[in-house]
Amino acid sequence: MNKLLWLFPVIFMLHELEEIIGLRIWLDKNPDIVNRYPLLLKIRQNFSYEGFAFAVLEQYLCCILIVLTAVYYQWYLIWMGAFIAFAIHLAVHIVQSAIIRRYVPAVLSSVILLPVSMAVLHETWQRAPYPAVQIITASIACVAVMIANLVFMHCVMKRITQKFNLSERKK
Repeated sequence: MNKLLWLFPVIFMLHELEEIIGLRIWLDKNPDIVNRYPLLLKIRQNFSYEGFAFAVLEQYLCCILIVLTAVYYQWYLIWMGAFIAFAIHLAVHIVQSAIIRRYVPAVLSSVILLPVSMAVLHETWQRAPYPAVQIITASIACVAVMIANLVFMHCVMKRITQKFNLSERKK
C-alpha cells in the first residue's frame, strides 16, 4: 500500500514539470488567449519562474506531508481525497485545452497521468475500501483546501514576482 501512496508526489511532480517548463513560453506566445481570459492575464502579469517554482515547492511539500500522514497513521482517506482533488486538477487542464482548442501547459501530462491516477485510485480503494460517502466528503474537503491554497499561492507568487522585478530594476 505504501508504494501506491508514494506515487502521489511522483505523479504530481511529473505533471508540474510540464507547467514549469512551458507556462511562461505559452503565456508569451498566446496573447490572444491570455487577453481573452482575465484570470490568464492576471497570471501573466504576476508570473515569474521564482514565484511559480516556490508555489510548486509548497504544493509538493503538501503532497509529501499527506503521504507521510497516510503512511504513519494509516489515514488513507485523506490521501484518497487529496489524490482525487489532484486528478480533478488534471481533468481541468484537459477541459481547458478542449475549450480553447489549443495546447495548454500541462495538458500532455494530464492526458497521460489521468488514466494512471485513476488506476492508482482504483487499486488504493481495493486495498482500503472506504464507503463512497466518506471518499466523496474527503474529496470535496480536499478540493476546497486545494482551491484556497491555490488562491493563497497566487498571492505569494505575485509578491515574489514583485520582489524580483524590483531587484532587477535596481541593478
